This record gives sequence, structure tokens and C-alpha cells, in this order.
Amino acid sequence: MNDIIIAGIGGQGNILLSRVVCQLFMNRGFDVKSAENIGMSQRGGSVVSYIRVGDDVGPIVPDGKADILIGLEMSEAARNVNKVNKDSVIVLNNRFVRPKNSDLKKQQILKFFEENFSKLNVINAHDIAFELNMPKAENITMLALICKEGILPFSKEEILRALEQVLTPKMYEMNKILVEKIYERY
Repeated sequence: MNDIIIAGIGGQGNILLSRVVCQLFMNRGFDVKSAENIGMSQRGGSVVSYIRVGDDVGPIVPDGKADILIGLEMSEAARNVNKVNKDSVIVLNNRFVRPKNSDLKKQQILKFFEENFSKLNVINAHDIAFELNMPKAENITMLALICKEGILPFSKEEILRALEQVLTPKMYEMNKILVEKIYERY
């Protein structure tokens, strides 16, 4: 797994999630490149992070080359479908925010992914983050669930180490509890 796309909307913690994923790979000794595309993120606009692992690669994932697409929001995942191929792993947060000036519906997007990608995983990170009283931590909820399912090859201990390296001490303590609960309950 060398090329990862994280797609979401402003306020979902896309950039933070990207930094934690980069730290996870760097802790294993990999060379990592990343870049972000941020458009009107303060107003709920599109935010896309590109992560590439390996030597001699640029930071932007070429079209059709992403190994995994993590969709923090479904319509933004659909917007970045040009970056994946039939063999890509798709992980969708079961959250839909209808884009303005669009008639798209959640079921249309789900049907599209179900019909076109055999390696589709839909995760209910939004509801789980609320259940665990951490509604602003959908991003770390997604990461913990993705790693627990083996989609990304990192252990709980590796996640906690990366979080400690990236977050402030206060934020780390809150997210540590979240990750522990996810590994216990889900």
C-alpha cells in the first residue's frame, strides 16, 4: 500500500488524519511524501490529502494509482474517484453531506461504489464517535477502525505512539481514550 487519498470536507480533521498516517509510516522507517488540496475548507468545502510511501515519488497521487481511498464524507470520496482503480480499497465513512447545487443522494453514491469497487468498506465512524462522546474525532475513529480491520497495517500501540508524536498532550490523552475504547468495543 503506497498511495493513499483522504477525502473529506472542512472541519473533519482530514489534515490531522493525514499527518498521523504519515507519522505511522515514518515510524516504520518509510520515506513519506504528502500534500493537501484545500478549497474553502473553512466553509465546509473540499479537503483532499495525498500520501505517498516510497522512494522517488512525488507528493501527488497520479490518477488511477491510489491503493486506498479514505472517504471521511461520501460525496467528497466520489469526487476523487478518478484517483482510484478497480483494485483500490475504498473506505467510506457512512456520512453524507449533500453538496450545494446538487441533487446527489447518499444511496446513489453508495450504489455507485458498491457496483464499481469490490474492496468497499463502509464504516459508521460518525455515529461511533458520537457514541464515545468524541464527536469531533471522526478522523481518529476512522483510523482506529481501519487499522483494527487490517486495512492499514498498524497496531493499536503504533497508533497511540503516532498520536503522541503529532498531538498536543491534552489532545493525545483524549484520543488515547478513544482509541482504547474502539479496540475494546468495536
